[in-house]
Amino acid sequence: MEKDSNNLEILEKIKKWALENLLDDHALCIFLIGSWAEGIQSEKSDIDIVVVKESLSPFIQNKKILVLEQHLDIWFHDKEYMLKTINKQIECLSDIYQISLYVSFFGKCDVWYEKDDFIQKNISICDKWQWNPEHRIYIKMMGKPPEALWLKKAYDENLEILSRYEYRFDNGLPISHRLKEYPELHPIVEESKVMELYKATMFLYQEQRIEKEWTEVIDAKKAIQEKNWSVAFVSLKDVLYFLLRRYTSPPSMELRDPSFWSFTEGKIIPAEFIKALQIAYQ
Repeated sequence: MEKDSNNLEILEKIKKWALENLLDDHALCIFLIGSWAEGIQSEKSDIDIVVVKESLSPFIQNKKILVLEQHLDIWFHDKEYMLKTINKQIECLSDIYQISLYVSFFGKCDVWYEKDDFIQKNISICDKWQWNPEHRIYIKMMGKPPEALWLKKAYDENLEILSRYEYRFDNGLPISHRLKEYPELHPIVEESKVMELYKATMFLYQEQRIEKEWTEVIDAKKAIQEKNWSVAFVSLKDVLYFLLRRYTSPPSMELRDPSFWSFTEGKIIPAEFIKALQIAYQ
């Protein structure tokens, strides 16, 4: 869905609301990100807004509200945390993930407000972002493949994700550990299989009694509402992956390290986990 006249009118109204309700003495900038900024939103897409504050504790906060019949997903970020993250010394893959968040923010955004050229002075570096070639070592992982067929499929998918890491790294692009962010890896899948995986995965998720709903769960539910079965499927696979890591507690292992799958094969896993994994990877 492109930014036609109706969409532009919606954004102008939301922008006006944001400047009237989110702007205060501590706000350094307000900008639009996500599908609405890229012009690829659907009718049910949230409008994602970021507000950078002079001082904020905790460093990142989130508020979801309904404004003018539009669902807003508003993120508040602390200035010093943001700048330290962008300029931090990379020592592991987790650092690359953290920096990537801001590279993705500023790669495609509409600036609605900035104080004292805050964006131009501090964040414009993200427009021409380049990763240090020396840090490529953090995304070069292999590991021993598992023997079980369905685990081998999970392992092969993991290698595909890492290949996308390498492409993005070489082109100065943000790197995400979520399958949702790699459309080229989204399979064509039927509704029945998605709903089967949803039932099995959400049973495991609810058993964990997690207080704050995971982003991947929210993504899966939204995609199901929109009947976007491919995105729903990969988002559920992400939920399952993180649940399995939580259950097995791998020692000092980076997210998306392919070694995780052979590590998992050596563990005793509840039948409910095996059922969900087989739905996802058979």
